[in-house]
Amino acid sequence: MGSQNPAPNWSDPEVLAALERAFEATWPVIRAHEAGEDKARIAELSMALSRRLIELAADGLTDAQELGRLALETFPLPASRETAPGGSS
Repeated sequence: MGSQNPAPNWSDPEVLAALERAFEATWPVIRAHEAGEDKARIAELSMALSRRLIELAADGLTDAQELGRLALETFPLPASRETAPGGSS
């Protein structure tokens, strides 16, 4: 997928805040679908989410809600329990 927007300035506080908001809104959705307390699995999922958010931001996407929505599409969650990350600024 090609970039539609210029790559973000990784030191820009707004970009970092958008990534943080997207993670904070999306992680509980992913975590709620993961049964048990397998620490290695939880760490793996957390890292996968972080990597996906960074990939999306590297393509120029910096809207927190859109980052979260697109990142969630990466994870195979049961449709009946899946909720889109909303969140406020």
